[in-house]
Amino acid sequence: MKKNKNSNDFFLENGYSVIEKVFSSEYCDRIINCANTINDGNSSFSPLMNPHTKSDIFLELMSDNKIIKLIEEYFGGSAMGLQTEFFFMPPKTKGFTPHQDNTYVQADENSFMSAWVALTDVNEENGGLIIWPKSHIEKKLDTFENLSYENHNQDPNARSRTTDIPVKYKPYSPAITKGSVLMIDSWLVHASNNNISKNFRHALLCTYIKKGANFRPGNTAKRKSFGLL
Repeated sequence: MKKNKNSNDFFLENGYSVIEKVFSSEYCDRIINCANTINDGNSSFSPLMNPHTKSDIFLELMSDNKIIKLIEEYFGGSAMGLQTEFFFMPPKTKGFTPHQDNTYVQADENSFMSAWVALTDVNEENGGLIIWPKSHIEKKLDTFENLSYENHNQDPNARSRTTDIPVKYKPYSPAITKGSVLMIDSWLVHASNNNISKNFRHALLCTYIKKGANFRPGNTAKRKSFGLL
């Protein structure tokens, strides 16, 4: 994993950065246990949309100072919560196709960012993310519809469309340790590997919007800005 003393400089140049070991292993396990309680035995293990509305522990996590500091420096203003999504990703789950988050959110420029929290050790084998460093420079790229796709145990939008990525950008699958956070620019192209391991790959996506910025609520996500702790 590449590191840089000034994570904001690295983020601005590359469209991503990693904040190492923000949360303890025990805290990550508490998040997973809470998600399992909310899921209440649902065998499909589809992602939980906006679990912060069901338990304050998710709001507590996304309000962590290490994350908020980087976001508000980037925004140049106050950050609000926008959405949370918990991913169970059991074995054999297919990953997301390449996409840019702001294609869906349509937020004002430099006002939207995502924090992807690894709740287990994440790697290429168990469904870890794939990123295309510096692709955020392109802003919005064209997409094309996938004619055939399977969405079992996944987000409804996970495999419906694919971003057309210029060939000069090369994919990179970072290994992210449990409790670390991958910060993602709103236009960075990213995807996820299929989970070919024998274990679940738990992760929590937290998205943030600059206070007062415009965005698209979405039919599935039903995004609504909210205050952080």
